[in-house]
Amino acid sequence: MAEESVGPGIVEWYGGGDRPGHRCGYCKSTDSNVSDGMWAHNLTVQDYQDLIDRGWRRSGKYCYKPKMDTTCCPHYTIKQDALNFKMSKSHKKIIKQFNKFLIHGKKKGEHDMPEGEESVKGGGADPGSKEETSVDHNSPKEDKSMEAEQIKKTPKPGLGADPTKPKCKKAKDLRREKKLAKQTEKRQTETQADNTEQSKQQKSQEKTLEDLLREPEQTENCAHKLEIRLVRSEPASEEFTRSFTPAHNVYHSYQMIIHKDPPNKPSVAQYTRFLCDSPLEEEYREGGPPMGYGSFHQHYLLDGQIIAVGVIDILPSCVSSVYLYYDPDYDFLSLGTYSALREIAFVRELNKKAPDLKYYYMGYYIHSCPKMRYKGQYYPSFLLCPEVFSWHPIEECSPKLDKNRYSRFADPDKEDEGGRVDLDSVMILHRRMAMTYQQYKLLNPKTKTQHDDVVRKYAGFVGRSCATRMLLYRN
Repeated sequence: MAEESVGPGIVEWYGGGDRPGHRCGYCKSTDSNVSDGMWAHNLTVQDYQDLIDRGWRRSGKYCYKPKMDTTCCPHYTIKQDALNFKMSKSHKKIIKQFNKFLIHGKKKGEHDMPEGEESVKGGGADPGSKEETSVDHNSPKEDKSMEAEQIKKTPKPGLGADPTKPKCKKAKDLRREKKLAKQTEKRQTETQADNTEQSKQQKSQEKTLEDLLREPEQTENCAHKLEIRLVRSEPASEEFTRSFTPAHNVYHSYQMIIHKDPPNKPSVAQYTRFLCDSPLEEEYREGGPPMGYGSFHQHYLLDGQIIAVGVIDILPSCVSSVYLYYDPDYDFLSLGTYSALREIAFVRELNKKAPDLKYYYMGYYIHSCPKMRYKGQYYPSFLLCPEVFSWHPIEECSPKLDKNRYSRFADPDKEDEGGRVDLDSVMILHRRMAMTYQQYKLLNPKTKTQHDDVVRKYAGFVGRSCATRMLLYRN
């Protein structure tokens, strides 16, 4: 597909990092969550890729960047190397449980009843059966034959030890031999068990993430059918518009039951602002993914009904996860983890068409909040240094974060090269005209001092690439 030209990104700076903070959803503090923000009227996918690589995230069209050295719970951008992803035992277990539900209709904890097992409590005979009611007495003839048999079996007086046979061993020696035999048998049993476990692990290791996820597709007569449908949300595709109401219904239930929102909060308007509106422009490139770049919803349909929705952005270097919500009735399927594994597999699939697309961004990793540490369990993962915006393995960062909530990961002598911006080269949108900040100052000489500080802070936060490409709106 030929590359399409897209217009420049247009943003409006809000700031906010110098003002008092607001409520934190993680530590529940009322005024310690501090961040800077800007409203993105529109962005190219490369704009947003560069922004998230400097610690930004979006919520609808609002983009924000936590003030890391000030905010109560520092948010570290995390990315996962999808091409080298290693599944953990818990990941495999969740996929197998999900597959068991699809193939057999069995929920977590349910088991098949073994063949021949009776439903009667205790496994005993039926109280009305002949076995229980028959009289247990012998006839006289049977008594006489049993007495004769017993007489035959009575041994005659012995003549002493047989000299042709070995002497009887002492009880102490017999006990020792018996103990040694048991130990030998135990070692043999343990060795066999280890060999069996190693064989099982080897077979399990041979299966890739894709192999496990495809198992239901290769099984006939499954109890349930799962379909994952990708629909473009901005601009809204026909399928997105057609499925909007059932998707919102799932979101409404999720927010009320899982997050305890009041019924009026997860409204259609709030859902649209939060998860449907996006500043990202639809874009297609030569050598890019067939569906193009931009904002999408992934619908998880079980037997034709939406049970979960993953909100994602497809960018030049990654798939960025925005949000995941699901029907609370299917909480037993561990849909949060399962969808993350599906999105990792999706990155690997897209990489075959778009070689530069190789990472999975999970949003923010918050080490100070234990329930948010799960994002570090997808190996290998990397955290973004909040000062020079370089990537570092999470296992190297964790010891530093155990000591301090805020930490620099890069070497002390390394600098933020992307933060060095010539102020006069920053692009401005003024009176519907694109111009450099130098040209803007010539047109508005009286506002020079007032705007310098704002433009300098904006340029440092978004970086040189974005500052000289995006248009900063100035009235």
